[in-house]
Amino acid sequence: MEMIRTKKKDNNESDRHDRKKERVSLLENFSNPRSKSTDSTGQLKNRERRRTKAKAHPSPSGKDEEVVSLLGDGGKDNSRSKHAFSSSDNASRNSKYNKNKSNLPPWTLSRLMKYFAILLGSAMVSFLLLRKQSKVLHWDEYHNILEPSESKAEPRCFEESRSSRDERCSCPDPNKALGNETSKVWKSNHDRIVYQAKNAPDDLDIVFFGDDMIEQLSGTRGLGVHIEEGMEAYFDRQFTRKHGGKLNAIALGSSGDTGPNLLWHWENGVSQAKLHPKLWFIMVGGNDLFGKKCTDRFVMANVLNVAKRIFEDQPESKIVIHGITPRKDYLDSKSQELGHSWNHAQGVNLQIRKFIKTHSSRIYFMNLGQVLMANRHLKGRTFLDSNLIADGMNPTPKGMEKWGDLVKKKVSVILHGFDMSKHRHQFKDKEEKVEDTTGS
Repeated sequence: MEMIRTKKKDNNESDRHDRKKERVSLLENFSNPRSKSTDSTGQLKNRERRRTKAKAHPSPSGKDEEVVSLLGDGGKDNSRSKHAFSSSDNASRNSKYNKNKSNLPPWTLSRLMKYFAILLGSAMVSFLLLRKQSKVLHWDEYHNILEPSESKAEPRCFEESRSSRDERCSCPDPNKALGNETSKVWKSNHDRIVYQAKNAPDDLDIVFFGDDMIEQLSGTRGLGVHIEEGMEAYFDRQFTRKHGGKLNAIALGSSGDTGPNLLWHWENGVSQAKLHPKLWFIMVGGNDLFGKKCTDRFVMANVLNVAKRIFEDQPESKIVIHGITPRKDYLDSKSQELGHSWNHAQGVNLQIRKFIKTHSSRIYFMNLGQVLMANRHLKGRTFLDSNLIADGMNPTPKGMEKWGDLVKKKVSVILHGFDMSKHRHQFKDKEEKVEDTTGS
């Protein structure tokens, strides 16, 4: 037993001696690469001898073998270590380059594109806002539109050659107020309009001011002679807060009126009522065209002169001009097809719309008459819907409700965000300034 122990001890000492030699040789290889070729055979022999001993006498811990194997691998291929050192050098260089790169100004292409998009968007918004504010309408510059001249080439009326007496031209002067005081019914309806205006609530959102359809909206037809069934209750529900509506409005309408007739109402009672609504809803022009046979230029002048008067007298209110609604040329015709006059009406609507869009941001154009028409597929909307307009001119209660619902939806968008207290405060300040200047 003692001999075996001394033998194992000698073997372990010899192994340690061999490992020391190999470590020395490896360090020499790293320090002097040329010695690698001369000592490679000796290293192979030592390594083979160590493996055989390890198989015969396994070591309790493989730490020495791991160290030797790592050193052996390093010594086996010195080019790999060189490559590792070179790659580590490259990595350090790249890290320095990245650090320097991060310190560069952030004017990359993506950021430049982002900044350019922001600048472009802000420029467009500024342009639109300044453009809207710059739309200040100076009516004196449009004298030729408000007071069109009459000539043989451009007459006041169309279809003057007709022999029928009821179709002769009776187009009024666009900028002169015209009353119909000989008609007691018309005068009585005017008095009703003025009374309604003077007793209107203070917190008005809308004043509807116009001809036949506006009177229907209030609940009567034919200058107060006929009661329009269900319309008064409908108007209260939709346009009065007292009866559950979200808006407060009054309807001042007079059937058969033209633009100059509305001017007469304005000058003889309506303006004196000192109404200050957020919005004036003007609806006129149909009787000027279909009834008085005015040409397109004179119809447009009749409509715009009413808007001009309210625009100047109510500087803080918004204005909506509704387009001419469809009606038949001959009311006794059984056909629901629209005639030649409707083509003129569409032309007038287009011209008024262009004028408003170009010259004013306070005036809006609204054309909802097509909801009263039937769609006949390929022929388009050239026919009236008999369920919505029964007599070829005046909408039925169903037609009025369909039109009124759409009007409410559109005007609610226009009035969204309108501050009534600020509106009144600004108006009072302007009135006080006017009084000061006139007093001095």
